Amino acid sequence: MVTTVTDSTSLRAKQYAAVASMLNLNTSTDTSKEMDQYSDAKVLQDNAVWKVLVFDKFGQDVVSSIMRVNDLRENGITVHMLLNQDRSPLPDVPAIYFLEPTTENIKKVCEDLNRSLYDSYYVNFCSTIPRPLLEDFATTTISNNTSDAITQVYDQYLNFVCTNPDVFSLNQTEAFVNLNNPSAPESLIEETVDRAVNSLFSVIVTLGVIPIIRCPKGNAAEMIAQKLDSKLRDHIMNSRTNLFSENINSSVNLQRPVLILLDRSMDITPMLGHSWTYQALVHDVLGLKLNRISIEADENNQSRRSYDVDSKDFFWNKNASSPFPQVAEDIDIELNNYKKDAAEITRISGVSSLEDVSQIDMSSNTKILKSAIDALPELTARKATLDMHMNVATSLLNHIKDRQLDTFFQIEESITKQAKTLLLETINDPEKKNPEDKMRLFLIYYLSIAEVSPEDMDAYKKALEAAGCDMAPLKYIEKVRALMRMTSMISSPNPNASGGFSQNELFRGFSSIGNRLTDRLKEGGLGGGFENLLSGVKNLLPTKKELVISKIVSDIMSPPQNEPSKADDFLYFDPKLSKNNRSPRQNKVSFQEAIVFVVGGGNYVEYQNLQELATANNQKKKISYGSTDILSPHQFLQQLGTLGNET
Repeated sequence: MVTTVTDSTSLRAKQYAAVASMLNLNTSTDTSKEMDQYSDAKVLQDNAVWKVLVFDKFGQDVVSSIMRVNDLRENGITVHMLLNQDRSPLPDVPAIYFLEPTTENIKKVCEDLNRSLYDSYYVNFCSTIPRPLLEDFATTTISNNTSDAITQVYDQYLNFVCTNPDVFSLNQTEAFVNLNNPSAPESLIEETVDRAVNSLFSVIVTLGVIPIIRCPKGNAAEMIAQKLDSKLRDHIMNSRTNLFSENINSSVNLQRPVLILLDRSMDITPMLGHSWTYQALVHDVLGLKLNRISIEADENNQSRRSYDVDSKDFFWNKNASSPFPQVAEDIDIELNNYKKDAAEITRISGVSSLEDVSQIDMSSNTKILKSAIDALPELTARKATLDMHMNVATSLLNHIKDRQLDTFFQIEESITKQAKTLLLETINDPEKKNPEDKMRLFLIYYLSIAEVSPEDMDAYKKALEAAGCDMAPLKYIEKVRALMRMTSMISSPNPNASGGFSQNELFRGFSSIGNRLTDRLKEGGLGGGFENLLSGVKNLLPTKKELVISKIVSDIMSPPQNEPSKADDFLYFDPKLSKNNRSPRQNKVSFQEAIVFVVGGGNYVEYQNLQELATANNQKKKISYGSTDILSPHQFLQQLGTLGNET
């Protein structure tokens, strides 16, 4: 079994290992679980069992975010299918099911059993199956005389999706709406909270260490914290099969992580801002879902294209958090490296192109020729990766120019200093054609300054309406602004950060740079290099700033000793202690590892800001980041609009 995740301590690596174990019939080389007779007899590393994987939509999302087809094949999966699609019988093949524990899914599995679609059935639930549902499942299979075909039933505790090594989502897309809609029924709020609690429990099980829990008072984060604390404590105290028993007394447990639960309404602006780093830009502008980049058809692209980003993508791993101009420059560097390596291989092979290397007469093989042939697969894969990122960069540049995203980013970098005239001019500019960009800009401004006079507000509203903006998001923000707007914790921009050039000069030059980069990229794949293309662009960098959530996390992980903390009033839970034996709050304890979870939506800008915090001042802290869902600015604006229409 080959693991494609390099950091074995990351959440994604641990989820990958858990899924790989499931695909190998819940056995692996490093576990000592008791296996059933079928597994004992047949599951060997050198004699793999070929299997079918059947999943529902959620199970598909979990698997596809961390594995590609090659990974499935390495773990013995020959065919993977959705539960609800038409499937032909494969009577000699074992089937692995990976499903949410719902009545509909159980019914479908029972139908498959009645049809004898497969040889044996390994049923795995993403989360814990409720006892009544499990009993119904058992009763139905016994009455149908199909229970003997079921070899395993497992609760996997994998009901979360990992998109980065340390980023996870619960796929609760509508959580912000559900928890902030005044007309939402109590049952919907409770269902949303309970689902988050169950998923966070699974995250903690996968990590294998019980955290301290911190959260602010009086919102959904507190509801989740209280229920999660009780669930963890009850499991530790009462469970016959304690999922944490292996680590409960280990040295690994000496330094426990802190789980910091926060509410999205604490700081909405990062969800709306125009970003400038590679992954955040791709997520905002092109679409990034389950590590698949989607480029829609337009006048520049005649057809829709999609690209998968896997954990072995060296360019993505290096540049996901880099400002876009640095990404473009690194493409140039990697292209030159590729061309040098390709030229060297063709030189020592005595052929004119890489395509001819594989045709070399092996009878005249030498060590040098063999090394050239051995290097060919890596070089081919590198070419494919660079081709993909060149296409993505080209598409990003086209969108940046078409929507003038550089202008929006520049204005938002120093939003509190912007004059009314500049904002109105930007909103009224017919060259800026996307109404959402204008609404996002204004909402950031509105949430970032102390007051807007009624006269100014009227002028802004008229301009936004004339620009074709949906006014529903503003309607909602107006209603709750006083509750959610926080005094600025963000450092003001450093006027010297641009290395001697003013921001205006830098951005004025960007259009011509964009034109030249686009032209060069169109010269044809790797054949058209762009040396010296990006000279001077390094200065076009985002201002270093600490977002609201990063400041709170900093104060919890490294508490200020002699001054007030942003988290002084946060609640403190230790699930390891019984309710009657709670220790006093330990607000001044430092942590090396944190799991930050935002209720109501997260984004890659916030994640990247937290990673900067983790490595600031040569620290080696570890921060994982999760949310009910990782939302693009477009998605979050739509949710604000939904709430505005409900208001």
